[in-house]
Amino acid sequence: MTEDREDERIRSAMTRTMSGLVGNPYLARRVVDASKGEVKVKKKLSVVTVLVVTLMLTSMTALALQLSGWKIADYIRNVDEGEIPNDFESGFSQNLTLDVEGVRFHVRDAYAAGNKIILVTEASCLENDTTMILPSESFCDPNIRHASQYIKELNGVDDETTLSEYARQKGLSMVHVYVNAMQKETYPIVSGDDWIENDTTLVSITSANYLEPKDGTVEVEWEVGVFDNSNDESLITKTLVFQLPVENVQPIEIDVQKDVVAGDSRVTLDRIVLMPTKLETQVELFYHTDGRQSAEQLLEYRFIAIDSSSLDFMNIGSNSDGPEIMGEEGQRVYLHDAWTIGGSLETDTLYLQLLPVYTWAKEGTDRNRGLSDVQIIEINITDKN
Repeated sequence: MTEDREDERIRSAMTRTMSGLVGNPYLARRVVDASKGEVKVKKKLSVVTVLVVTLMLTSMTALALQLSGWKIADYIRNVDEGEIPNDFESGFSQNLTLDVEGVRFHVRDAYAAGNKIILVTEASCLENDTTMILPSESFCDPNIRHASQYIKELNGVDDETTLSEYARQKGLSMVHVYVNAMQKETYPIVSGDDWIENDTTLVSITSANYLEPKDGTVEVEWEVGVFDNSNDESLITKTLVFQLPVENVQPIEIDVQKDVVAGDSRVTLDRIVLMPTKLETQVELFYHTDGRQSAEQLLEYRFIAIDSSSLDFMNIGSNSDGPEIMGEEGQRVYLHDAWTIGGSLETDTLYLQLLPVYTWAKEGTDRNRGLSDVQIIEINITDKN
């Protein structure tokens, strides 16, 4: 399989899967109500968002790092480049394992807060030390992917060496595995990274961005599996459901009601909900415009947090997949967006710009800064309900 064929496979799968999707009227109703301040806000994203995040964010990135026994804090500081307290501990102490087709899966670390679950899963062979564990072949074809993309410190190994070539040189067989975790009975809005910690151990970071705690806990559905070496479509899985305590986070709900111009469209930013956790600040924005055409144009814009003096973007983290049209009421069309700011919330004022998304990719533009001729919206965080 070539990389072009792999990209085409992903695009085709998205097209086939999304072609029959319908809206979620319950979710749309809640977003409309939230924009008018009628309900408490809990994050719920559309099925389209689920599929885009699942298919696009599971692509892998190279890790030039020394990896050994990593937990959530190590991952966020060194891979996700987030800032978290030095004394952060997830508090996870459950010894959870599942054995599938000779591979042992172990939950190394887990944490839940606000609207996010994050798990560190380790996968290694039970009875031998001569098998390399790889992610699904759909995203990690060993005949194409370079070993340097997944393994650190390959002394004497050329950067162009594929995983298959590396395995042959080391006398290793290969097996592909599957790892997923989400709140039970919810959409699997999943992102993450995978890497080979050593020749026979895979580490998978799974982040599920959809969470509704009940009585201070969330019921996590952890699913793992092993693909048949002769057929990547044949997957044997096991599932374990366990209770995970959720950090108590107090949402900050801000009634904004400020008008902003985006191109030829006028939009009213109705409400912002902030959920500051130990790992990040989760942000949800609710806004509306008058007319479907204006709403369609606004999909090419999004509110971005900036430094008001330099116009530099604040550290935008996960779940930044773009705005959505969520409902209509009369002439009004309601939109929703969600993203995170890396690190804890240490300011009383949030500054936003409504920026055209696709101009950031044009040659000669700065993808990490706002625009000097665009209105800056000042949000006083202390003015909360």
